[in-house]
Amino acid sequence: MEGLWKKLVLVGVLAGGLALGGCNNNKQAEADAANESNELRQKNAQLEQSLRERDATIAELQKNQAQQQQVVQQPPANDFQTGGGNRNGGTGNLGSDIAVDNMAEGTRMTVAGDVLFGSGSADLKQSAKKTLDKVAAELKSNKYSRYSVRVDGYTDSDPIKRSKWASNEALSEARARSVEKYLESKGVSSSRLSAVGRGAANPKKTKADSRRVEIIILNK
Repeated sequence: MEGLWKKLVLVGVLAGGLALGGCNNNKQAEADAANESNELRQKNAQLEQSLRERDATIAELQKNQAQQQQVVQQPPANDFQTGGGNRNGGTGNLGSDIAVDNMAEGTRMTVAGDVLFGSGSADLKQSAKKTLDKVAAELKSNKYSRYSVRVDGYTDSDPIKRSKWASNEALSEARARSVEKYLESKGVSSSRLSAVGRGAANPKKTKADSRRVEIIILNK
């Protein structure tokens, strides 16, 4: 009887131990789950912060790109202003006989051939020299003195009949040379100047507009 009683006591102790062990295991599992949950919340918060920073960076890049595109799309300002005031170191007083625009090669000043020359002639009119004096002043200004200059002569498409020139190309080159020499006489260095005769190439809307001299300040 005493042996049976001992066995029952032993069984009770073992059962209590198992119950206590199961309770401890549950508490540990709960603690592990709570820690894992906290870690997940921290990682989620870090991820959300990273996404916010990424979005802010993308927005800033897009803003900068838009600003750069706006600058590129804006047309470049003319270095010369017809009839205007002083600008960028030049005299800025070219007058109505000179049209100014920008092209891929550089800044172009166009003077009507009829302003510069008589019909079939490559000799400058006296009145034309006043116009070219203004051009020479611009070319010698601090803003433009370091750039090369090309003088392009053009004619209309009418065949040469009553002048000494063998072709429109020859006449246009002689006119370009006359302008080149005059600019040189006004102090523009000959090392900067060149002249080309283009004849009836690149015609304009009218024959009068086609007869012209273009003075191009080259970008390179």
